[in-house]
Amino acid sequence: MATFSYTVRDKEQRIMTGNVEGSSKDDVVKSLLDKGLTPITITETTKASFATLLTRVSTIPVAEKVLFSQELATLVNAGVPISQSLGILEKQTKNARFKATIEELAKDVDGGLTLSGALEKHPKVFSQLFISMVKSGEIGGTLDEALTRLAEQMNKDRELNSKIRGAMIYPTVIFVGMVGALIFMMVTIVPKLQSMFDELGGELPATTKSLVFLSKAFTTYGLLTAGIFATIFFGFRYVEKNVIPFRKLMHRFILKIPVVGVLSTKINVSRITRTLGSLVSSGVGVVEALDIVAESTSNLLFKEAVEKASEKVKNGSTIAETLKNFKVFPILVPQMIAVGEETGSLDVILKKVADFYDSEVENITRNLTTLLEPLIMIIIGLMVGYVIVAIITPIYTMTDMI
Repeated sequence: MATFSYTVRDKEQRIMTGNVEGSSKDDVVKSLLDKGLTPITITETTKASFATLLTRVSTIPVAEKVLFSQELATLVNAGVPISQSLGILEKQTKNARFKATIEELAKDVDGGLTLSGALEKHPKVFSQLFISMVKSGEIGGTLDEALTRLAEQMNKDRELNSKIRGAMIYPTVIFVGMVGALIFMMVTIVPKLQSMFDELGGELPATTKSLVFLSKAFTTYGLLTAGIFATIFFGFRYVEKNVIPFRKLMHRFILKIPVVGVLSTKINVSRITRTLGSLVSSGVGVVEALDIVAESTSNLLFKEAVEKASEKVKNGSTIAETLKNFKVFPILVPQMIAVGEETGSLDVILKKVADFYDSEVENITRNLTTLLEPLIMIIIGLMVGYVIVAIITPIYTMTDMI
């Protein structure tokens, strides 16, 4: 017996999905017809090849989703039916997982589901923002415009992430180089110095003892040290992810770090205002838009502010009145939003605010290396100074003894 997943239409023309066991596909079709159900798609799910498993775990780049939205918008605008458009896109998509996803979307749309309804079956691929904007486009008859806005939104986010990653390459390389050089010294140079110190005898200074201790940790107890560091790292990640109070504390700490905190604030404001502007311009209600924005915001302080704004708006307040009570938002943001709410051009104002903070982020990331150089130099100086003091001090002390 094999397991088959099916999509069927009942007598009331409703679409239904489920799983059933059968000896063959024909037997499953006959069984469903006997129940008064009209089969639309039937797929065997028991057998999973290596290629199928690889497809399920592969990632879908944002660039693929941007291209999908742009091309689907073009096809819809040209009057091509959605199911046919999806079929065209499925054939030209190279990513295996996305190709399989689009194929399923096409089958669901052929079966009578709306595009947004089909997208809802793939929450790990399409965000709530994506689904909501498509749904609003379908309701308003402006699906092509909604898809175009989606492509612009995702492209902006992708560009922003790319700039941040690019700006962090230099500090990361320096940090990795420093750690590598320190470990190399602990493994090769310090053990030889320790032998010399043992021959000379005498009491070692605290700095030298700590250096010798670190050397032994890497040479004699290397596996144990690696295990401790791994436990600390993954333990921290687990606590940061699952313990909300600790996570909130870390997010507050990040916002207070010089340069990094300013950059994080501007990035969050840019993403929140751009997403909110895209949703509002697509016809999504303000409260629903705020809920979606809150769900997609990673920093808990900003998330809490947007959630409170949603609650206040439900009770008749404006977004600006609520956000001005949260210090995480620069004073410019609620002031600009207030203008948008008063003039009825909230979506336009939100996009202008997002563009402004995008340019601010670009300026900071462009100069990030220059801004971080003093900090990097201080850290390198402290490390080199520590090693020199730890090595030179006992040599002078023991020379005096001789």
